[in-house]
Amino acid sequence: MYETAISRQLSALCAWQNSQLLLLDQLQSWLRQQTLLTAESDQALQHTANALRRQRLTIAVTGDTACGKTELLNALFFADLGYRLLPTDAGRTTMCLTEIFHDPDQPAQLRLLPIETRTRDLSMKELRQQTSHWQVFPLPMDHPETLTSTLRKLSERRLLDRDDAAELGALADQDGAVTDRISVPRWRLAQINIPHPLLTQGLCLLDTPGLHGLETESELADELLSAAHAIMFAIGTETGVTQYDMKIWQRYVRRAAQGDRTDLAVVLNKSDSLWDRLQSPQDVTHALLARCGDTAETLGADSDQVFAVSAYKALLAQVRGDGTLQARSGLDGLAQHLGETVIGHHVALMHLDHVQHVRQTFDTLETIVRSRIEHNDRQRRELLDLASRSDAAIQRIVHSTRNELDHYATCIKTYRHDLHRFQRHARRLLEALDPETLEHSLTQLHAGMVSAWTTNGLRDAMRTLFDEINARLARAGRHARLMRRQLRTAYQHFANEHQYSLPPPVMLSLVCYQVELSLLEREAEIFRNSPRTTWMEQHLVTKRYFDTIVVRVRRIIGTAHTAARHWAESVTAPLSTETDAYRETLTRQLADLQTTADSRQTVQRRIDALRREGTRLQAQIGTLHRVSEVLTGNEHHRQAHIGSRS
Repeated sequence: MYETAISRQLSALCAWQNSQLLLLDQLQSWLRQQTLLTAESDQALQHTANALRRQRLTIAVTGDTACGKTELLNALFFADLGYRLLPTDAGRTTMCLTEIFHDPDQPAQLRLLPIETRTRDLSMKELRQQTSHWQVFPLPMDHPETLTSTLRKLSERRLLDRDDAAELGALADQDGAVTDRISVPRWRLAQINIPHPLLTQGLCLLDTPGLHGLETESELADELLSAAHAIMFAIGTETGVTQYDMKIWQRYVRRAAQGDRTDLAVVLNKSDSLWDRLQSPQDVTHALLARCGDTAETLGADSDQVFAVSAYKALLAQVRGDGTLQARSGLDGLAQHLGETVIGHHVALMHLDHVQHVRQTFDTLETIVRSRIEHNDRQRRELLDLASRSDAAIQRIVHSTRNELDHYATCIKTYRHDLHRFQRHARRLLEALDPETLEHSLTQLHAGMVSAWTTNGLRDAMRTLFDEINARLARAGRHARLMRRQLRTAYQHFANEHQYSLPPPVMLSLVCYQVELSLLEREAEIFRNSPRTTWMEQHLVTKRYFDTIVVRVRRIIGTAHTAARHWAESVTAPLSTETDAYRETLTRQLADLQTTADSRQTVQRRIDALRREGTRLQAQIGTLHRVSEVLTGNEHHRQAHIGSRS
């Protein structure tokens, strides 16, 4: 395979992920053996491992028709196959959004979602999960001709009457032209699953149609482009930025690339159109640089994000092994940018997120071990002190310790009662954010919108969605506040009464979800009061509202519910673990006192046992530090060994 900065970065990322997963698995076994695997730490480690497994890097390419988007993917990612994987025949362009990835649990195949599914009252999430709506075609990787022939289905179109096209919401494809028969894309979404080396390492690609195809599936295009980690915006070198290019840039690229985006590349493709044999290579280079500068200024992009490339020449050069042509094509500069800047930026964010999860888990584990060390030291000091005391003094200490144990049992009883109240509030919190009851409300909303007799009735039905969402969030917020207050009170009580040294618990905040829903509500108000809503057919208004607004409400509430459930299930685990450990310490202390009162000869044996236990606990701290350093990247070249002797 032709090695690029992209393949090198992906290989390094994949190797790092695998090493981290192996170490997390070893750590989990070691913690279980050392009786340190609490419910919270177990869940945190599983969450960290699952996050590593789910990590995928998505690179999207978008632009208007005939700018060579698909050929750009061929040259950047699939030239090692020795042939053109994705079809780019003259006059045949990709007509639908196309996801390219590798799922090892599925055979190599092409899945196509017919455009007729736009008339179904199903979300894209539901359509993705229901295989009956898709057409599936095998992709024989060992027969390139059959493979590329099958992939030509991506450019298929069909002619429909105007009324049928309007029913599908596909009139935009004709740019306002009035004709009896209208050509529309045959498919809404395509998924290509193939076992390519880059794809098996976690790379996903998104190919897009031109402006009209994007407008036909604007909501889905917004969703997929916003989820991409990098976007390549392709335009023709000869034409420069056209009005259609500018529409795509403003409507899709800038909207998806909010904020400071280092993961954006503007590609002036087909740069070979300016290769003039009557000009010197230096003059051609100056002309391309000038075109790049003009493009950057027009789009308001950084000049170092604009690349002049000939994807066709680059693909040809790699297939033929022509290094000179490869260098002239300009593809290496783009690949370097994608590999080092874009993928490098993504890896840095991924590593930062991973480090935060690991450090939170290890801070909790270290606190538990240090608490055990403190209890161990205190018991040992007390036994040493007891050895020099009289029998009467020992009996007084026994009596005092028994009273302390009784008092602690009362505290634990109160804590269990408070824990039941906490869990009751947790159930109410999760009920407020429950996706299933939300679906019931959405079904009623859909029925209300469909049955509305007037435009005002339709708008009122749309308004009820956020009335309910805001009421749900208010209920959830109230119960979350009560749960936070109970946690702070419990932690403070045990810290003051029994010298617990646990770190403050992580608190659930719903503010980010409230802000996201508030912004979405503004967008929904614009949709609700838009003149377009007035003249659109009722069923199209309903479908568009569900495709653009409701689908995002589902996602936000679902994410909030998952976060709240994870927090409610795990946040009390450290305190519960510590209460059990402290009770065991007091019980053991009382037993040691009684043993001392009965026979002073056994005291030294108990002191020696506590000293050995203290050494073992200190070794646990050392092991945790070493593993934490490797997991958080502080030691790149040392191998962490988790042994059973610690």
